[in-house]
Amino acid sequence: MGMNALVHNVLKEIGINPERFSLQWASAAEAPRFVKLISEFTGRIKELGPLGESEGIAPEELKFTLEKGLAAVSSKKVRMVYGNTAKSIRKDNIFTQEYINGVIEEKLTKAIVGVLSAEADEMEKPAAPEKKAVPAKTAPAAKKAEKEKATPKKSAAKAKSAPKKAAAKKTTAKKKTTAKKKK
Repeated sequence: MGMNALVHNVLKEIGINPERFSLQWASAAEAPRFVKLISEFTGRIKELGPLGESEGIAPEELKFTLEKGLAAVSSKKVRMVYGNTAKSIRKDNIFTQEYINGVIEEKLTKAIVGVLSAEADEMEKPAAPEKKAVPAKTAPAAKKAEKEKATPKKSAAKAKSAPKKAAAKKTTAKKKTTAKKKK
């Protein structure tokens, strides 16, 4: 019941008709009640029309409005106030829908409005220029390690080319030797 009141308050604050949300309970043994709840809710939504249209919110603005609502219910402040309010409701031991709605509205409206106004202020601020990442200065030991890593590769490449040069010298020497014998 408290969550229903919380969502209704957030929807009301962002300018969306709270009747677009309904949280009802029905057990598996209450099939006729379930059908009735779904039929009533579907009929109410059909009467209201597409989201944003009956509220007078332009489609471009609707996404922004819904993001504000999501930010409000995701806010740590709102969740904390909601948790404390739920504890006080349990302590009072009064569980009527009217009482819960009244307590939630009284205690959460200030937190919701505060979060929504802070969210709006943050979205209106111009984006700060991005800072370019500056590479950290490499310590002398790290530079030496990098050189050592590169050095074995070079020496390995030299070692591979050395046998080819030696083989080429032997071939040239053999040709000279056979040429001298023929003379």
